[in-house]
Amino acid sequence: MHAEIKTYNSEDFRKQFFNESPKLNKLFEKSVEDFFCLRIEDLIKKVLKPILPSREESHTLIYVTEGSYKTKIGFKDYTITPGKIVILQAGAVFSTGKIAANVKGFTCHFHPNILVGKFGNRSLILDFDFLNTGNHPIIDVTPHSKLAIQNIFERLLIEFKSDSVPNPNIVHSYLYTLLTELQILFGQNKVGSQSASYQITSQFKLLVHEKVKENFKVADFAKIMNMSPNHLNKSVKSITSKSASKIIEETKLIEIKFLLYQSSLSISEIAYKMGYLDPSYFTRFFRKCENMSPTKFRALIEKS
Repeated sequence: MHAEIKTYNSEDFRKQFFNESPKLNKLFEKSVEDFFCLRIEDLIKKVLKPILPSREESHTLIYVTEGSYKTKIGFKDYTITPGKIVILQAGAVFSTGKIAANVKGFTCHFHPNILVGKFGNRSLILDFDFLNTGNHPIIDVTPHSKLAIQNIFERLLIEFKSDSVPNPNIVHSYLYTLLTELQILFGQNKVGSQSASYQITSQFKLLVHEKVKENFKVADFAKIMNMSPNHLNKSVKSITSKSASKIIEETKLIEIKFLLYQSSLSISEIAYKMGYLDPSYFTRFFRKCENMSPTKFRALIEKS
């Protein structure tokens, strides 16, 4: 019988696989759930053991500049050589064997919630296809982009290792810039990005974003796009590995979180604004997705 694949939050993952030390603990005192950026060569010295198949609640970007890094994502093995970035997407199953001592580069780790934080721009989030589980997890950094991307990693590293708590304005600005640069490269790397399914999916995601505050179903979008719901769903799933209804749900959730972060609207007002006539149904939807009520989610934001 196979052992259950565990899903870790950042703190539990660190305790399970990394050697605790006062220096490391001090680094991670600063909002590890939301963000950290470190050099690979500094982090691997603290790895206790190979990472068994696991999931994390956060995204991790690993940019290799020297040596090579091996990991398994899902059932596929990857060797990351200089000039490549591997994306360990939140929720994806991954494992890693012993990491060679000569590997150098950067690792940047952030929870998806940081993307809809107080200073976030929710419209950009929908464009980062490479963060979706099921999309190709490797991005090739072109010679033209190499210096810019390395400089962004360096700036995030400086911010994380500063004596004070990372400035959220700086972290959000540089993180968005990095993700936008990677999305451009992802589009260039993507085979068949101009396929019919890709075009359908792009149009669908744009419509979902535009109609996010209306109670549209897959059939409603299919009608607008002049195709059957089945064809729409197959096209979306072939590109994103997610159903069309899942994309709608995730987009709604992003908008709801944004309103909980940035507005002073009551929970009932947010429910009505999002097209829910019954606030209790809205609360059930949010609880199903986040395992907590919107009231508790907002309280956690205010506490942090």
